[in-house]
This record gives sequence, C-alpha cells and structure tokens, in this order.
Amino acid sequence: DDTIKVIRSTIFALSEHATSDEAPGLRAQVLQVCQDSVEALGFSPAVRFTGPVDFEVSDEAVDHALAVTREALSNVARHAKASRVDVDVATTDGYLVLRVADDGCGMPDAGRRSGLANLAERAAALGGEFTAGPGENGGTVLVWRVPLEA
Repeated sequence: DDTIKVIRSTIFALSEHATSDEAPGLRAQVLQVCQDSVEALGFSPAVRFTGPVDFEVSDEAVDHALAVTREALSNVARHAKASRVDVDVATTDGYLVLRVADDGCGMPDAGRRSGLANLAERAAALGGEFTAGPGENGGTVLVWRVPLEA
C-alpha cells in the first residue's frame, strides 16, 4: 500500500509539473533532490508525501526544507553505510514535518556535527525544532519540524 501511495504521489507531481507554467512545488522539488542523490547513495530513496505540501508551505520554508533534505541525504551517503533511506514530507497539525530515516550504522557518539547544527539552526530560524537520533531498528532518524506560518 505504501509503495502504491508513493507511485501515485510521484505521478501526480510529475503530471502537475508538466502542465503548469509555475515554478515546481515542494513535492516536485523534493523528488528532484532525492533523484539527484541516487548516484551518491547507490539506491533511490523512498519518498512519501502526506497532506497538501504544495499549497500550505511558504516559499521560505520550502527553501529551508530542500536544503535540509539535501544535507540529510548527503550525510546518509557519506556516513551511514545505509541500504535504505525513507524521506517523509507531511503537513499536519499546523506544521511541515520532514523526516529522513535510514537503516545505516547510526550516529557515532563523538564526531563533527556541523551539518546537524545547521539543520537545527534552519528549524530555529522558522520557529521550529530539529531532532536526530537512533531509529527503532538501528540507523538514524532526523525530524525537522516547522510551523506552516513560517
């Protein structure tokens, strides 16, 4: 069922982009960022959208969300040794929520965290929050959450 939802969402985004003279929405841009990461990752990220992400998110939040997605996928490619990454974008309860989860080796206890600090700063700039930690079954889960009014 999840796979079918992803396929439908992708088809919707592609058909919407093909028939519109407007700049692509968040959905199409996230799909492009994920597509751009395939070579570095060695596989395609699974992407899921929930809610009207193209209509409720401000341009400023879109710009930040795309940068966060790029950084998160770059971190997975460089550090995680993952074979799967899920990118979930949702508008729910007045928030834009971006969740990136991988099945990799997890975050080391020590090490440079400048990329993660940047993601936290981007969330704080919009009145939101950012968390990073271990996944239920290993790997790492990043959650970037900002108010839709941002």
